[in-house]
Amino acid sequence: MSLRPALPMRPRHARALLALLAISLALGLAWLASSQWQSSSSRTALERLRADATRLHHLDALLLHLLDAESSVRGYLLSGNPVYLGPYQEGGAQIAQTLDALRADDWRDDGQRAALARLAERVDDKLAVLARGVEHGISPGVEAPAGGPGKQMMDDIRLLTGELRAATLAEIDDSLVASFARFGNARQLNLVLGAGVTALLLALLVALWRQGLLREQLGAMLHSENERLQAEVEQRTAELNSLATYLTNTREQEQARLARELHDELGALMTAAKLDASWIARKLPADVMAPLRDRFDRLLDTLNQGIAIKRKVVNDLRPPLLADLGLVEALRSLADAAAIGDREGRIELDLPEQAPDLPADTALALFRIAQEALTNVRRHAQATHATLTMRVEPEAIVLRIADNGIGFDPARLGRARHGLAGIAHRVQMLAGALQVNSVRGQGTVIEARIPRPAA
Repeated sequence: MSLRPALPMRPRHARALLALLAISLALGLAWLASSQWQSSSSRTALERLRADATRLHHLDALLLHLLDAESSVRGYLLSGNPVYLGPYQEGGAQIAQTLDALRADDWRDDGQRAALARLAERVDDKLAVLARGVEHGISPGVEAPAGGPGKQMMDDIRLLTGELRAATLAEIDDSLVASFARFGNARQLNLVLGAGVTALLLALLVALWRQGLLREQLGAMLHSENERLQAEVEQRTAELNSLATYLTNTREQEQARLARELHDELGALMTAAKLDASWIARKLPADVMAPLRDRFDRLLDTLNQGIAIKRKVVNDLRPPLLADLGLVEALRSLADAAAIGDREGRIELDLPEQAPDLPADTALALFRIAQEALTNVRRHAQATHATLTMRVEPEAIVLRIADNGIGFDPARLGRARHGLAGIAHRVQMLAGALQVNSVRGQGTVIEARIPRPAA
């Protein structure tokens, strides 16, 4: 089972998603820009309409102020009461302000400004006529059949005002038409952009959904592959453990065979050689034996050393105390075998009086664990004190070896730590648990917890 055919699809999907996101972002920005343009255009159109409406108001106000002034003068001339001159007197300033406001308005072309100039001239002329009438008491326009210059001026003012109003209303109509056209275009553009963004979002959702399906498929494939690999690892681990157990048992059997052959064959030969040398020394005459005494003594001493070395080798290969006296005495022999450190330090023992009945392989494994741990202490720890402890608990047997050596970092154990690996394997063979605690400069504690076999 391989994941290679599915993996190359992911970059293409990622590029497609990025393209959709980029297009969606571009359309979204275009939509925002369109909305901003529409808002700005609408604001400009409204400001223009407000200006045009203000201009209409100014034109109407100018005409109204002139009519009020003329009516005020007529009332004064007819009644002779100065009270009627109030609107005329106030109207002059209002007319001037209105003309200034009209001049300040935003006129579209020069023709309108020229018409406004003519209107201002006619208004000034009209005000002059009204002023002469008030001053001389002559009613404006009564001296001519057609109403005189006062009426003609007012007609011109109405005509010019009407023209300016018509132009302003035409501008308002044009602004409204243009605004409606812009609104229509903006509406269509918004519809197009909205439809595009919606379509892209739908496409993005579909792409994300497909990517989710692909991710689920990849996850399922990875999960299946991981399960297969895990099963394969477990199988290989079981095979390696089985092989290591077989090799360990084979080595113990081979050591036991060598121990038996050394004890039975080599031990018998060396003992016979010692007995023969002693018999020869006794049978030779004293005068013959005298010059050979040193040689015979060195021969007997060499044979005794050979027998001692043989016994030590046999004990290392297959400890006889383990089979003869039990696990506790075998562990005591480890403490007596050699000292630790440069100061001939001893190993402190904390052992029970008697160990429970254990199968031979369990007792041998516990002995080998203690033997290997103490060997590591002597070779590598540079310790001056060590403790060997065995506790018998209701459910387990706990073997603990502690020292005050240089320690090490358990997280950086290399492959060369075969001693600890062998200890861990023996603990694993007995379904136990191994705990190694060590800090540089603070010593090491190795604790093996072995379940007690059922009775």
